[in-house]
Amino acid sequence: MKLLVLGAGGFIGRTAVREAVTAGWEVVGLVRNDEAAQRVRRAGGTPHLFSVGDPATWAETARGAHAVLDLIQPSLPGRLTRRAIGRVAATRQETTRGVLRTLLSLPEEERPLLVSVSGMDDLAPGPGRTVSHLSVPRESAVGFAHVGLPVRRLVEASGTPAVHVYLGNMVYGPGKGFGDLVVPGLANGRMPVPGTGRNRLPIIHVEDAARALVHVAGLPDVAGRSFVATDGTATTLGELFDETAALLGAGRPRRLPRWLTVPFAGGIAVQTLTLDVVADTSALTETGFAPRYPSYREGVAATLAELSRPALPRARAVP
Repeated sequence: MKLLVLGAGGFIGRTAVREAVTAGWEVVGLVRNDEAAQRVRRAGGTPHLFSVGDPATWAETARGAHAVLDLIQPSLPGRLTRRAIGRVAATRQETTRGVLRTLLSLPEEERPLLVSVSGMDDLAPGPGRTVSHLSVPRESAVGFAHVGLPVRRLVEASGTPAVHVYLGNMVYGPGKGFGDLVVPGLANGRMPVPGTGRNRLPIIHVEDAARALVHVAGLPDVAGRSFVATDGTATTLGELFDETAALLGAGRPRRLPRWLTVPFAGGIAVQTLTLDVVADTSALTETGFAPRYPSYREGVAATLAELSRPALPRARAVP
């Protein structure tokens, strides 16, 4: 089966390409520049340069594919303030309109399933602050729900077949926010824990996030459904940061009141990191999915081992 990955050069995207190829998919990674195309090739996929807002650049590639993973994410500023997230949300909505415009240009029988990806901030917690496949979207946005909620509304209004997958608020691994920011910050003692650290933060290793998305894309009759994808534990933010610091040989990170961390990280980032929910992943696990890293203990150790490996030389572009 053919799988398209939008944002295939990104942290989750290139991992999804690799995991899908391993699982036997024919994978096309849609990217916007040559550097991202090289990442797709290294992951085993076939890159395709496109402009998300121009159906002519990728509609034929999408025609007849089984599914499209939408992992496009706008660039994020260093401080995620309310104003900054508004700009990010506007950009993401325009991108989503481009995706939908392309998919809707295809006949229904040749239109792939859209796998729409977001985070736990979007979901309204139920009793015991549990979020699950049955959770409804929040009425008032917090954290990255400022981005995710309007995207879901656009997808639902379009009528295109779609499944919604909600990943943990921290997708950790050897790159992006965790590998590039949290790990160095903890190593040098400059990364505090915002708040008490007792909030139960839904997390998932990037490999398991990618595997879950590929798994859902291959399931039958999932259009209109939602899935929650985390490691299934009730890990607290403090436990995650403390374990990472200990494995790095660094001191236990200090706890700072949330309001003291807002000027540095931005209020939106602090809301996302201090979310307190318990994820019910039963809808996903009942389909046969099991995480490769069942908790942060296995996942963080694997992440640090990967980060300690010498970087591979970059492949030269083919003239």
